Amino acid sequence: MKFLVLAGTEDGRNLAEAIKSRGHEVLVSTLTAYGADLVAESGLDARSGAINAEQLTDLLKGGSYSALVDATHPYALQVKEIAQNVCSELKIPYLRWERLPLDLEDHRLIHWAEDIPGASQKAAALGERILLTTGSNSLPDWRAQPCLNNKSLFIRVLPTSQVLSRCENLGFKPNQIIAAQGPFSQAWDEAMFRQLKINVVVAKESGQVGGTLEKAEACRRLDIPLVLLKRPSAKTISSSDIPIVVAHSIPQFLKQMEELFDEN
Repeated sequence: MKFLVLAGTEDGRNLAEAIKSRGHEVLVSTLTAYGADLVAESGLDARSGAINAEQLTDLLKGGSYSALVDATHPYALQVKEIAQNVCSELKIPYLRWERLPLDLEDHRLIHWAEDIPGASQKAAALGERILLTTGSNSLPDWRAQPCLNNKSLFIRVLPTSQVLSRCENLGFKPNQIIAAQGPFSQAWDEAMFRQLKINVVVAKESGQVGGTLEKAEACRRLDIPLVLLKRPSAKTISSSDIPIVVAHSIPQFLKQMEELFDEN
């Protein structure tokens, strides 16, 4: 069988490799060319670039895929919605792998927020030197928060020319930008927080692979508040037209995938 896998993270690549190891043909679609390079290094076929509903429809039709596998980032809600709608229209099975959330204990240093405005208010009240580790795509939203105007903002982003250009266009100076490729260890985080004299760290709850736990432990060691954006709930469409599978681990995913196609 042939699968189109939407993924750009390490765990998404691991899932694609696991599907291929079962003897299936796999094409991995990533947002960035760098993500596609990492996929290719794993011995998988890849394509890159943002994809809208029309492009995804053409890709699925042209490739005669047995199913679409959605292994996108937990916060990539728009892509998830597009993928489900296209699968529904084409009557193609939609299989989604969801990274398990972290089970973080309550702690006085951890502050949860529903969205960027809420996270900004919390961070602004907690300190002056704020590190954003939420990615470059949401930077315009952070820049639009008035409560952060008089704060010293630092950002950790991918070290690509496109990302750095985006940061500079938003007014970030070189001494505010930490351009580095993760994953980052707790020790690395601690050293960076110390060097920059960070008062508050802002992050997404991205699960174990996303490095959230390392940030949380580093903040605890240094007694730094951590503002965490809650993970949004990805909706699953109700459709009797297509098979829908949602799994939270690679073994579970493979088991449900094989059961689905055994039935057919």
